[in-house]
Amino acid sequence: MIQRTADYHWHSVSVGSWRREIQRYLSRLDAASTISPDTVEAFSRLYPRNFWYETPPSRRAALACRTVIYSANLFSIAIQLRRVIREQWLAGLFLIVPLNTRFFFEIWGGIHFARTTLIRLMREPDLDREELRINRLTHGSRTGVLLPGAGEGFSQERSFNVLDFIDGLDDVSADARSLYDFLSEASHPNFIQNTYFQIAGDPISNWDNEAFNTHGHSLLDRTLAAFEMAASGADSDLVALLEEGSSYIHHYLAGGENGT
Repeated sequence: MIQRTADYHWHSVSVGSWRREIQRYLSRLDAASTISPDTVEAFSRLYPRNFWYETPPSRRAALACRTVIYSANLFSIAIQLRRVIREQWLAGLFLIVPLNTRFFFEIWGGIHFARTTLIRLMREPDLDREELRINRLTHGSRTGVLLPGAGEGFSQERSFNVLDFIDGLDDVSADARSLYDFLSEASHPNFIQNTYFQIAGDPISNWDNEAFNTHGHSLLDRTLAAFEMAASGADSDLVALLEEGSSYIHHYLAGGENGT
């Protein structure tokens, strides 16, 4: 089969050649898809027992609990995304991989933002301001999301922009925003970039074209690097949240209204 387009990027199609080409990535893919032992241990030891309580907690403890529970929920989404991204990669569905990797990146950004929020709560005396921030984080929306519980209606808080989460990763990696922008380019209707990912897998894999082979591997390598960064970051941020949140909540659990 011949693709009558610019020879520099694609012309000949070899169905199934992608299976040969992705062998170099499999060990990295498996590692990124696996939750670290430290994360498993911390999660099993601390959650949920340290973040649910029988007696009314202090205000500070309640705010910290909400922040950690929010993060644990995001991490449960990350667990699903790890499996989905790996399955799509192994199935040659590279057109969709950047989209889910971008979602994973946003989930990590949300967890990291929550950790920053917890640190602010631990340091700042103005609880009213911090509660407004946590309200936006935990149940804010831009379209009106129905809140759980009879008669509670729709959320009134305005959620944070996801780019606030991504830009908040600057203290972890200077490359975080550029990687996110790269994933976004591939997730939007961009004909050229979409096509590169499309011809990386079935049914029109183009790896026997030498020019595309070089460029295609640069795209897959960068996509996997983003997956690796998000997976490692989500693990480490969640462990820190669980450890720091547990200590903080234990200290203020029986405190007064202001958590003192």
